[in-house]
Amino acid sequence: MSTTRLIVLGAVKQFQPVHGYFLRRELMTWHIDEWAHIQPGSIYNALRALEVDGYIEERSTEAEGKRPARTTYQISSAGEVELQRMLRENLWNVAPFDTQAIMTIASFMFVLSRQEVIAGLENRLTKIDALVLTNGFQVQDTLVSPTTPKYVREIFDLSTARLLAEKQWILSLLERLKHGEYHFAGE
Repeated sequence: MSTTRLIVLGAVKQFQPVHGYFLRRELMTWHIDEWAHIQPGSIYNALRALEVDGYIEERSTEAEGKRPARTTYQISSAGEVELQRMLRENLWNVAPFDTQAIMTIASFMFVLSRQEVIAGLENRLTKIDALVLTNGFQVQDTLVSPTTPKYVREIFDLSTARLLAEKQWILSLLERLKHGEYHFAGE
């Protein structure tokens, strides 16, 4: 799955009708260039690709003064389904070295129902515990391997530290979500 497509599609939904320049400016304030490795030009490319794929639609093209014409977009019904599919994929699956998935969930969880987000986050906790356990076995294997450099264990230790930090964040977020913080689909 393309993180760029997910982020741009989610941002179109959130700000629609919206033009590319606004999206670029707004998403840069989210530091997506740092955590999602999305460069400003990629946003325009993603808009074009999403339109070709039928996930967004042109709403209008307008020119203000001497500025170039700006095309505004809105999400299509097919785009709504695709956005939910991509978010669910990130919500319900945990990769030991990936931070992009949880960052996209934090950015666009409002697209799903509160009930689904809570259930998905609780599922993530179980998967995180399993990955932390697995990382421990990976460290043990590294330490007894005659060929693997001993410092490779740091990869697994770093993964474990990241997963444990995500777990703490999820526990805090779950508490807030269960007390009604934020608005979700259907509310």
